Amino acid sequence: MKIALVSFEFPPAVAIGGIGTYAWEAATMLAEGGHEVEVFAAGKEGPEPAEEFGIKVHRFEADHRDPFREMIVSTFSESHEEKPFDVLESPELGREGQLIAKKYPDLPRVIKLHTPSYLLEQIGWQKPSLAKQLRFTLGCLKKGKLAFLQKPEFAPERDEECLWTRTADEIAAPSHAIGDRLAEDWSLERDKISFFPLPLTPTEELLALEPATELKTVGFLGRLEQRKGVIEITKAIPSILERAPNLKFRFIGPTWKFGNSDMESWIRETIPTCLHAVEFVGSITKDQLAEELSKCDVMLFPSRWESFGLVCPESMAAGRATIGSSSGGMAEIIVKDESGLLVPPQDHGAIANALHSLIEQPERVAELAVGGRQRVLDFLGHTNVLPQQVASYEKAITRAKERASK
Repeated sequence: MKIALVSFEFPPAVAIGGIGTYAWEAATMLAEGGHEVEVFAAGKEGPEPAEEFGIKVHRFEADHRDPFREMIVSTFSESHEEKPFDVLESPELGREGQLIAKKYPDLPRVIKLHTPSYLLEQIGWQKPSLAKQLRFTLGCLKKGKLAFLQKPEFAPERDEECLWTRTADEIAAPSHAIGDRLAEDWSLERDKISFFPLPLTPTEELLALEPATELKTVGFLGRLEQRKGVIEITKAIPSILERAPNLKFRFIGPTWKFGNSDMESWIRETIPTCLHAVEFVGSITKDQLAEELSKCDVMLFPSRWESFGLVCPESMAAGRATIGSSSGGMAEIIVKDESGLLVPPQDHGAIANALHSLIEQPERVAELAVGGRQRVLDFLGHTNVLPQQVASYEKAITRAKERASK
């Protein structure tokens, strides 16, 4: 099968987050499975490690998804006319494959769900303080308008990512959390949605780490932003330190804008008496991941919502006891009390209780660490995911033929 994988993010040139990690894993998994894979991605031309797997990578120097969507069409056409692709895969986010599909309407298309723009806006929204609301409204009144700060709303019939997804022959959802939510919000055809997890091959460095055996250091890995649960972690720290004063916390990842400053500054201002127990590591590279995780015993990911959340299984693969959010895809990766713990979103008390339980029963740290690693190897390994992904492509091909015959 010849597969076109369209993904603005694809390492090493563009490695922003989970979409790029998925694209790399999917491409290498499919290539190792005997399929011909070509990737259409953003970034400057340079060394392409994917070529070692027989993957052809086309790069386009685009700063964001809109120009990228247009730039890829001519190169795609050249490759497609030389030897036709059997299937096109594109994310819903940014409608990256839309113009290719417009030019080749009979080409089977799979739309991979990640997290669409409207959902990112809703998850990241925080109810404004009364003072902020008043400032905003007064500012609008001075301009002759009456307006209020409200939670972002969306209209599916005007949402271009929604309309693009509805054209799919097959919709691939990495979790029931994202698939069911978009089926409801976007009125998607449920019989077109296949549910199977994202593939993950832990590095040798992660698997070489000895599983954690006690709780000394709690880690967070990811962007320091409110939708990742960083506010709730911060609010939980004082009560946790009251019962475990020697415990340490490590925030690993870049700080994002928050309020009038950034999230790291907000944390420092919010819990000044606890900063002796808190370390801010900043951004790290993929090569530093194993070393940084080795300095933690328990990893904490209380996101408000995630469609999947790859940092969660990466930490589990490293043998760190993992606490994830019960809202979203992490709840489908973690088997509660066997391969990790789950806490509800926006509940700092639940975070404190979960950590207190591990402080009081330290033997559970080792149990969850071992169970978590095995869960990742079984559930996200290529042996499990590859046949499901290939079956998803085959469904798209069948439906496209049916669509063309009408």
